[in-house]
Amino acid sequence: MPKSKQVRHKPLKPIRFAPLFTDWAFKNVFGKPGGELLLIALLNDFLKRVLPAPITKIKYLPIESLGATPKSKKVIFDILCEDKEKNVYLIEMQNAKLKNAGNRWRLYISRVQAEMVGRGVKSYAMPASFFIGILNYKRDDSKFFFTEEGWFNLQTKQLASKKEFRVFVELPKFEKVAAECHCFRDKIVFLFKNLHKISERPANFKEKFFDRLFEVSEIAKLGVRDLKILRSNMRYIDERQLAIDCAVEEAVEEATEAALVQGIKQGLLRSAKSMLKRGFEPTLVANITKLPKKQVMALR
Repeated sequence: MPKSKQVRHKPLKPIRFAPLFTDWAFKNVFGKPGGELLLIALLNDFLKRVLPAPITKIKYLPIESLGATPKSKKVIFDILCEDKEKNVYLIEMQNAKLKNAGNRWRLYISRVQAEMVGRGVKSYAMPASFFIGILNYKRDDSKFFFTEEGWFNLQTKQLASKKEFRVFVELPKFEKVAAECHCFRDKIVFLFKNLHKISERPANFKEKFFDRLFEVSEIAKLGVRDLKILRSNMRYIDERQLAIDCAVEEAVEEATEAALVQGIKQGLLRSAKSMLKRGFEPTLVANITKLPKKQVMALR
């Protein structure tokens, strides 16, 4: 009986800093006492278009929302905080593209607003509520990595309200290297995308609020419990199984009609194009669709 071939996986390159887009690193750097300085800097920069004044102090809020009734779906936020004026800020890190993501975020904001009323807001004189989504995938075909969304007056093209505003940061669209990052926004987005790829703190990242980020995320300094949690998080760096499942499902749905008419081959080509359009690497697309890599490369 012939021996089965053993598949050897290329070992992962050792890294010094934990990926900032993992759940453990994101919440430990930004979402716990001690992370306020960097989180305030992020909020002031990302929301400067709508903030009436710079934020100087924040208070972390409970991240679990049970809803108004026993049958309500429980929601767990990544980071939720408020400023001294009781304006609320919800920050979410999303690694995998999920179906109906927009509805999910609207639900999150609605829960936050409903709980404002529950905390004693009267006559609907509600504070502002802001959402920041940091996405480790491409949301659309836009070339912009930073997108702002709000309520606009269609006639005047002006913001109709500054009390509800959303910001999306799409990490795959950010292409600057460390030396090209001069403003805070570029630097923090660079770190979200590349922290696990660098071995030293870049020379131009001297700001004090970055001190804790590099200290907390240094893997060699972590205890056993944190290392176990981080290891569980990091399995998505290469596999990204949730994202792959979603991309395959969407691509297959789009290709079904074409596959029936033009054959399986044409359906696979459409699937491959759809995945490439969403930012997946050609090698991964070839593995999923079983198409030759050269043929996948030609579809770009």
